[in-house]
Amino acid sequence: MGVLDWIKGTGRQTSPTEPGPAVATPARCEVVGSLVFIKDHDFVGCYSRSPNGRYLLAWRDANDAGSRGGARESGHGRYLLIEDGLVVAEGRAERPNDGKVADNGAFILNDWLFYSERLEGVFLTFRKDGSPILSRRFEANLFNNGLAPDGSLAVCQTCNAEDDDGDRLTIFDLEAASELASVRPESGWARDYAFPTDRQSVELAYDGEVRFAYDLTGQFIDRRRWIAAGLAKGDVYLIQRLIAQAGPTPDPADRAAWIEGLGIALSRLADDPRQRALAFKLRGSCFDQDGASSLALADFDAALALDPKIGVKRRADALRKARLEGSDPDRS
Repeated sequence: MGVLDWIKGTGRQTSPTEPGPAVATPARCEVVGSLVFIKDHDFVGCYSRSPNGRYLLAWRDANDAGSRGGARESGHGRYLLIEDGLVVAEGRAERPNDGKVADNGAFILNDWLFYSERLEGVFLTFRKDGSPILSRRFEANLFNNGLAPDGSLAVCQTCNAEDDDGDRLTIFDLEAASELASVRPESGWARDYAFPTDRQSVELAYDGEVRFAYDLTGQFIDRRRWIAAGLAKGDVYLIQRLIAQAGPTPDPADRAAWIEGLGIALSRLADDPRQRALAFKLRGSCFDQDGASSLALADFDAALALDPKIGVKRRADALRKARLEGSDPDRS
């Protein structure tokens, strides 16, 4: 079967095989954009390279004939590891995606699995000869993954799910073939991952080249810096979370920082009435806790004007009544 046969869906079907080493055979690769064509192996798929350029990992989320790809109920996908122009490992998975390969040839894949009514996925890791290191099944869809350049550590992130596996960042030690931690990252799902050479942490990368570090037990090392960054850009939902976590008697310095951050949010949310209403509500609550009744009432009224069901009408009425009567409102 040639490449054109595969694209047209006229090639042969093959059965799933166990992962493992392949007899080293030449691989004539042609890279076109995000695809690699490996003509000697009747293969077209996505690819990634190791940082040192020695290895190329190719994978295909489709059956061999090319007649069924993406979400489907059968027809295993395929992956190949190429070292210096030779195929050194190959295997099959239901729906291999998000492949990455390290400088030592260790590689990882997210298997999105065949279609079912359940949310599920399997994180796969392999040595350079294709033998498995470990795998982890999740009762949640897989979002992305990351691999240290030296192949020592790997991570994967799951999507939201009702099961406990939802929204999990899981860290693996590939040298020890063990899972180190599985946590819900407070900073949210990362776009990418970096692995400092001291092997003591994983950095989650976000838009704008922003990174926040977690240690290998899942502790959020950069939490203070993350909060400061969120306040500086007026992240309303972050501030809402911080207010809820602080309870009824927050530190006055924290409350002042929240008020400042909400002011930044209101200055940039002119076209977002939902978030503006929430920002006015939160800032009004902070002013209310500070005893600044007039400022609190003004913000509560602004929130109600944008969203009459925002949940502050009773408090606003109490503040208004107290101002008319010249007394302190009942704060119970």
